[in-house]
Amino acid sequence: MTWTKLHLTVTTPVFNSDGDQKHAEIRVPSIRGAMRFWLRAMAGRMAGNDMRALSAIEHRVLGSTEHSSPVKLRIPRQPANSDKELPDFLGTPERNRWIGYLLGPGLTSWSSEKRAVMLNRAHIPPGQDFELWLRFTGDDDTSLVALAALWFALTYGGIGARTRRGFGGVRITGITGLPERWSPESFRTPGIDFYGKVTSLAPESGMINSLRSLGNIARSVGCNGLYQWPSPPTYPVLSQSHTMAGASRGEASASWEDVLCWAGRELRYFRATVDTPGVPYHPKIKTHEWLEVVNGPEEEFPIGALGLPIVFKKQIEVHADRGSGDTAEKLRRASPLWLRPVGQGSHWKLFSFGFLTEFLPGPDRPNVHLWKDRRQGKKLVVSTEDAHEAIREWITGMAGARNGERVFSKEGEED
Repeated sequence: MTWTKLHLTVTTPVFNSDGDQKHAEIRVPSIRGAMRFWLRAMAGRMAGNDMRALSAIEHRVLGSTEHSSPVKLRIPRQPANSDKELPDFLGTPERNRWIGYLLGPGLTSWSSEKRAVMLNRAHIPPGQDFELWLRFTGDDDTSLVALAALWFALTYGGIGARTRRGFGGVRITGITGLPERWSPESFRTPGIDFYGKVTSLAPESGMINSLRSLGNIARSVGCNGLYQWPSPPTYPVLSQSHTMAGASRGEASASWEDVLCWAGRELRYFRATVDTPGVPYHPKIKTHEWLEVVNGPEEEFPIGALGLPIVFKKQIEVHADRGSGDTAEKLRRASPLWLRPVGQGSHWKLFSFGFLTEFLPGPDRPNVHLWKDRRQGKKLVVSTEDAHEAIREWITGMAGARNGERVFSKEGEED
């Protein structure tokens, strides 16, 4: 049986490893994980809130613990990786501040000696090429749907850590052995103009055969037609009603670094809105939540809608959790807002999209609490409306802006 071979190029740093912080690689389990995420988002159009049917579709296409996947993946040669702590994309003060902000404390640490944000994990640098081989042992329907899930994963998402903040980008630049009902032209990563026309993440017309195959699989597990969600979905679903997207306009930026530097600056000001002249750092701003919730009487915590946990400083955190007291189970809630640099060469724009889902779905929905010194404190309120409002405000603002334009920040505020 022949292999379908994809030629891929890394576009933004990939942080992916088997646990060795000094070595990065493209891991097949990470690719499978991304494919599962996007397959569920595709299948949600038909399975709706029937979790049994959703799992059955996923298992049919990508396998389960009970039977192996009909899609075999192989990476014959790993791309080169780097363990450089201060790579060029963090080499200027502006990039160090704002790209470092998007990387977050999990991937970086502050060096007092160099007065800079430093990477604490190896990465695969942009420009590295590698191949991903796929072999299909199932029927045509599962093959076409698996390819669609992979296309979504690489067109809108990425591989490894911090993909929602622009990292882990991979571009499909060539392909051989593609099944007949997928054309090579439609499977390659689209150009920058494509993203400028996307306002929602409904499946593209170019994958009509994959959608028909998904419909065949869905009907085989009891799903008939498109599901009409009466309220926001409880998980990410690809649809016109429950996604929102937009790309920056105007002249393209010269590099992905410029795009993420801009995105990092604007995201910081989007989240922190209170001028605080007396603080000994730049920019001199704080979040309303730090002032009025963590250090005040309020309980409304809308900033949490962009992802939990939030670590304000050592021993002061906000978590989604289940249970009460110091033994409560702390949970994660990934951000529903994604930021992606799109383009190639010297032409790049920011593409933002969000899933308009229920933020903390039930029936056993978690709560949100302030934690201080590892002790569960007061209960906070983060709503689905907070998440949807944040997504709409960000995408409307950034999609209406020219690359580099100040949207949420103001001239001179970080000087």
